Amino acid sequence: MTEEKVLTKRIKDNEIKITDKGMNAEFETRFKIWVKSACEEWKFPEPSQEYYSKIVNRLPYGLQSLLIQGIKDGLIILEGKNFFIQSKTNKKGPYNWFSKFSSKKEPAPNWEWFVHAAEFVRFSNIAKTNNLTVVFEDDLMDIALYKDKKLVICCEVKEKSDKLKELIKGIKTYQNDIDFIISDRGNDSLRKAKYIIKRRPEYFCGVAIGIHFEFKVTYPSIDSFKLTEDIIPWV
Repeated sequence: MTEEKVLTKRIKDNEIKITDKGMNAEFETRFKIWVKSACEEWKFPEPSQEYYSKIVNRLPYGLQSLLIQGIKDGLIILEGKNFFIQSKTNKKGPYNWFSKFSSKKEPAPNWEWFVHAAEFVRFSNIAKTNNLTVVFEDDLMDIALYKDKKLVICCEVKEKSDKLKELIKGIKTYQNDIDFIISDRGNDSLRKAKYIIKRRPEYFCGVAIGIHFEFKVTYPSIDSFKLTEDIIPWV
């Protein structure tokens, strides 16, 4: 019996329960399986307990719970150290939970993917309740919600709040003037601003662990936009 099947049986038999140490026990078990899979593929030794202690600090309990819900609901499909995202319309991936950290000989968690996947699960709940369609990696935006073919909400996800604030500040600098001829290579703020002008969502939001920004998007002219702080009705 594979480790994944053993885990599934233990969950079904209620042997894995919620702990009080800041870690969802089922997530902890699955995370260790993903790490082991990466170590076997890259021929790394299995990490010490100190490696795992970082997880609680970087991936809080609620986020862990969303990921577990996504796995159970079939939204996150696991394959070794990788995962796929299953939406109503298609399956995307594989995405990597880890990058190869050769100098330290340990898997380096791709922290933002954990937040990104968890937020997709949250938006999937919103979509189901409001008869909307959620899209993971919608062109240049992390997550999008559509009403039929109309883009209603686009969302950008970061792990750290300072990175999110920096991104939003950068996007706002392009509200009144976007030169589509200028290359956006290495300029994430310009890339997102171009997406907003081209796709014309009704709302834009930014999410990081512990922080959430929501904006109504209006369009004073064909080549400008304005972000106004608001509360998105469905979120």
